[in-house]
Amino acid sequence: MSEKPHSFSERSHPYLPGLWLAAGFLGLASLALLLRPAGVTPDTILEKAAMERWDKLQKLKGEQEKEASSYGWIDKDKGIARIPVSQAMDLTVRKLRAEDPRVAYPITTIAPSAITAAGYPIYPEVPVEVAAVTAALAADGGAMPTTNKVISAKPGSTTTTNSQGKK
Repeated sequence: MSEKPHSFSERSHPYLPGLWLAAGFLGLASLALLLRPAGVTPDTILEKAAMERWDKLQKLKGEQEKEASSYGWIDKDKGIARIPVSQAMDLTVRKLRAEDPRVAYPITTIAPSAITAAGYPIYPEVPVEVAAVTAALAADGGAMPTTNKVISAKPGSTTTTNSQGKK
C-alpha cells in the first residue's frame, strides 16, 4: 500500500491549490468586467443621478409656483380655497391699514427672582428693592437680608430706604 502525504511539504505540487484559487479569482474578475455595461463609470452614474434630482427639483418648483400664483380649491366641501400669494398679501395689508394698531400679546413686567436676590440682577438697568428680594428669598427658603436697600445698576452704589420706600 502506498501512503498519501499528510502535509503540503510532502506533496509533489504544494502550490497547486493556491494556483487554482488565483485562477478562479482572475476568471471572476474578468467576467465581471465583461458583463459591466460599456461607458458606465462612477462619474457617469453620479452625473445621471444629479440630472434626475435637478429635473425633479425643477418640476417641483414649477408646481409650487403654479399653486402660489393661481386660484383653486383646497377643500370644496368646507369652502376653503386658495388665492395667489400677491393678492393675499394685498388684502392683508389693506385690512391691517384699516384697523388701529394694538399689541399682539399682553405686555408683562419682570418680577424679581432669587437670582436678583443674590445680588446679581438679571437686568442691571432695573433697580431691585430689598423688600421684593426678601420675599423671593423667603419663597425659596433662603436667608433674608436685614437692611432695606435698593440695589442700583452701578456697582458699589446702594441707597438706604425706610419701610415706606423713602430715602
